[in-house]
Amino acid sequence: MTQPDATTQAWEMWFTPFPKTVYIARRQVSRVLTGWGVPDDAVDTAVLITSELVTNAIRHCDTRHLVHVQVTDDGTQLLLEVSDPSRQRPRPTVAPSHAESGRGLMLVRVVAADFGARDRDPVGKTVWATIARQPATV
Repeated sequence: MTQPDATTQAWEMWFTPFPKTVYIARRQVSRVLTGWGVPDDAVDTAVLITSELVTNAIRHCDTRHLVHVQVTDDGTQLLLEVSDPSRQRPRPTVAPSHAESGRGLMLVRVVAADFGARDRDPVGKTVWATIARQPATV
């Protein structure tokens, strides 16, 4: 991500870790990015990544802690960050074909320009993904 400047926009929100949180976070990210004039393809990708990362965060969080979602737009790419109080880093797995879950992080790896995790001080971690604001031209 480039250094913040006058054209950089950022949004953040704290969420309670309940199943309805995923829907609310998706809706909020979609509204914000649409309001910023982000192209539909990038909004769709950001909403998908939000869904996967927030789902993982609430699975590793008890109801006494909040999940933090932040989106930054520097005009060329979006940075989506989801933080929770667990220090356990996400590990993409290969889910069996009959499994109903377990493919989220692999999906994020495929659709994101970049993806990773870092410790968050004083506690927890942040899982992040970058998304190109404009589709790559061939």
